[in-house]
Amino acid sequence: MRRSVALAYVLWFFLGYLGVHRVYLGHVGTGLLMAACTVVGGLVASTVIGHILLFAVGIWWLFDLVLTARMAGYRG
Repeated sequence: MRRSVALAYVLWFFLGYLGVHRVYLGHVGTGLLMAACTVVGGLVASTVIGHILLFAVGIWWLFDLVLTARMAGYRG
């Protein structure tokens, strides 16, 4: 089933660091992994591991700027 690209991008912008846009688009596993990395990174943010996790989620979030339309089935 095709999902709304516009809604996927709204979710990406506001809740993307939690992977909500990925769950909406049917990529539940990677969405939950993104959420877990964000939560764990936030909990241990005072350590190097926390910084690395949050940096990785930030890069992943930026990559999803391009990938979200493809995951939603946009063919334009």
